[in-house]
Amino acid sequence: MSRLHIAARLGLIVVGAIILVQLLSVAIYFVEQRGRGEPSGFAALFAQVAALAEAIDRVPRDDRDLVLRAATTARFKPVVRQDVPPNPLHGRFLSSAEQRLRAQSGVPAERLVALSFVNVRDGQQVARLRDLVTSRLQAVIELAGGGYLVIETAGELSLRLLGIPVGLLAGILGFVVALAALLAVRHETRPLSELTVAIERFGAAMETMPVSERGAPDVRALIRAVNAMQANIAELLRSRTLVLGAISHDLRTYVTRLRLRLELLPESVQRDKATVDLDDMQSLMDDALAFVRASFAGPSAETVDLARVARTEYEARKGACAALTLTCEDPALLIRGSAAGMARVVANLVNNAILYGGAADISLYAETDVIELLVEDRGPGIPVDERTRVFDPFYRLETSRSRESGGAGLGLTIVRQVVESNGGTVAIEDRPGGGTRVRVRLPRERSQ
Repeated sequence: MSRLHIAARLGLIVVGAIILVQLLSVAIYFVEQRGRGEPSGFAALFAQVAALAEAIDRVPRDDRDLVLRAATTARFKPVVRQDVPPNPLHGRFLSSAEQRLRAQSGVPAERLVALSFVNVRDGQQVARLRDLVTSRLQAVIELAGGGYLVIETAGELSLRLLGIPVGLLAGILGFVVALAALLAVRHETRPLSELTVAIERFGAAMETMPVSERGAPDVRALIRAVNAMQANIAELLRSRTLVLGAISHDLRTYVTRLRLRLELLPESVQRDKATVDLDDMQSLMDDALAFVRASFAGPSAETVDLARVARTEYEARKGACAALTLTCEDPALLIRGSAAGMARVVANLVNNAILYGGAADISLYAETDVIELLVEDRGPGIPVDERTRVFDPFYRLETSRSRESGGAGLGLTIVRQVVESNGGTVAIEDRPGGGTRVRVRLPRERSQ
């Protein structure tokens, strides 16, 4: 039940309570009827009709009116007629009930026994289902001494025919009304469900999803505010990306000019330090711009071979780092994502492993629905209480500003943003034997 939305929960609670009450009412009623030992439903009605028909046949004709008056109630009105009633007598759906009435009253086959529902207004047989609510059940039995016993029952039709009390029938109708009310509640809460989906999508991919304004005034106001918030945040992110892109472009121009001027200077210690500073500046700009792009990018529609990406990174680095291994038994491991983004993920993880652990062991494993990437090093490891914070922008375990020892602190942040934007997860663990293990899990894309 924890996965159900509020409308579904309210519906289950209300419907469950109504069903429980109805079941208890039915159980109590039938237990009470069984305890009385009295017939109910058709049996009770047929027993009464059969007894009256037998009594009418036994008494003299002059005493029939007395017997009929004794049996007459507000809901049971018998009369004796010499001719057949003018309306059609045989009900279309009451043939089996007629057979039961004939058997219970002992009327032979050649005598008429008929049941039908007749309209209260004109006495004609009911032809439409909606007229059953105000109809009366009419029973006709041909008497042995001549004439016809005609009985009309009025009121508590459900109790006479089905053995269901009127209160219980009202409860069932109440259940139907409650169900209709729940549908109305669901209709009113649907905008909130759509709003939830829009917010989740915007939070995952920064992609605006305006929701149509409908529902109650306060719900419409909430939707309007959320739509405006999405548009404002998306515009701020776009503006930030444009500004940083423009700054990065201009800075690249100045960095290039400075490099050319340094090349014209004679070799010296200060020249070498200035060259390192320019390299650091260039890398910082690249990382910052990659961070901004990753934070604004949504899930990609590309199909990427993660095994190929890992092999490319391995081939590019194996000459410069002897302590670099790659384990991948599958020729192709397809995922849904950006090729550039996945290349950045692998490169950042391998670079961190070599920089802080002196080695990088890359492993790829395929499960039924998941591709798992492991990058392990043999360094001092990362404390447990720091394993979440290292994914924060510009956070580093050491405070040095040198990129040779600390970097800008955006590498793991970019890794997490790219992985999570494509439906994956990233976690830091201890490597058996010492060191750090970074585990990346991404949904597997089946080849067509």
